[in-house]
Amino acid sequence: MSVLRYRGVIEGFYGPMWTHEDRLHLLRHMPAWQMNLYIYSPRDDPYHRFRWDAPYPAEEMARFAELAEEARRQGVQFAYAISPGNTFQPREPAHRQALLAKLQAFIDLGCTFFPIFYDDLVEAFDPETEVGVRHAELQAEVINALPDGITARCPDARFLFCPTQYMTAEKSRYLCRLHELLDARIETVVTGVDPDTDPICPRSFSDAGAERYFAHFGRRPFLWDNFNVRDNALNVLHWSPYAGRGRRLHELCAGIVLNPQNDYLLNLPIFGCLGDYFADPHGYEPRASFRRHVTALMGEEGAPFGEVLSHWFTAEWFAAPGSGFLSSEANLPPLGDLPDAAVLDDIRHILAPLRDFNRRFNGALMPPRVATALICFANVLTEYAQAMTAFCDAPNGARLLERVARPETECYRLPYSLIDYAKRLACLFDEGA
Repeated sequence: MSVLRYRGVIEGFYGPMWTHEDRLHLLRHMPAWQMNLYIYSPRDDPYHRFRWDAPYPAEEMARFAELAEEARRQGVQFAYAISPGNTFQPREPAHRQALLAKLQAFIDLGCTFFPIFYDDLVEAFDPETEVGVRHAELQAEVINALPDGITARCPDARFLFCPTQYMTAEKSRYLCRLHELLDARIETVVTGVDPDTDPICPRSFSDAGAERYFAHFGRRPFLWDNFNVRDNALNVLHWSPYAGRGRRLHELCAGIVLNPQNDYLLNLPIFGCLGDYFADPHGYEPRASFRRHVTALMGEEGAPFGEVLSHWFTAEWFAAPGSGFLSSEANLPPLGDLPDAAVLDDIRHILAPLRDFNRRFNGALMPPRVATALICFANVLTEYAQAMTAFCDAPNGARLLERVARPETECYRLPYSLIDYAKRLACLFDEGA
């Protein structure tokens, strides 16, 4: 069992929220996934961000009460996060009272963990300027005022703060001043600590990076892990096994929470993988773990198709050379500077088995809801294989891009790197014609 104090899931994405039934399902399965914390933080819930001062309607509070009760039954902490940074004025008594009143409703439900988020502010600032220092001081004033006010009502209260600059282990004037002032009882969020990968959706979060964060700021990092989130590309599947995380993060971090995909059902294999990682970070094997959990989701007949989709729909975000991301195009041969018939042969050989992938997918028995959620990806992978192998037989760049690189609103369900690969292939052979 992991020694991490906080292990779980944050519903912290933009766009469509999970249903109440999704959240109940999550809470009921968290113990089996070695998880003990669920943070409610949908970024487009107006009561969570821009109308942080407004009380929830009675029917919403009734749903929160049900979640809190289910969490208690499962031995899981239910936490309600609030993100007031765009309009909150800490020196306004009415604002302070409104914030405490909003949180009091969740104290009454039994909540003891209180996340306050100041990320993604509408008005950005440079963290290396005096303005950045002033923001650090104001934010510290906000969050430091909470422990005394809340612990008077909830003696066991713990606190989590997400700074506006939340994606680095490196020093800045803003972060140094913030950590200097911040109450020692408050944990701090970070999404990335390594310089050789995307800082917000990192393909790696290393032990060395976590140690550097502690060395610079005197706090263990609380990882908000955007491993497979896809809220800026809702019709792209991110289905890599959980990977790229240090083997000692259970010792070095204050907590780890996964911020997953909007489509709740498709997160289940990733949740299972994360649970295996929590249970044994040293012995965790990503691909074997994914195979077990995708079988649990899709059944024995469906699981092989799920594994194929996982190989071709990686959690790559905007993968590029040197980004540190495992991109979907890694399945294809590298392209040189000149047209190469041998490359076409390799592409044809790799993609030929996928030319009828959707037909075989449709013929496999699996839970109907799972099939419905994944068939669009099976179809687009098949279309890609057919378009690319047709190009290999008779190179025609315009025809290839017509089939592969259609408008985003129509079919950007392909991983970005596969579309970029097709564009480079078409350009290479058109120029060489």
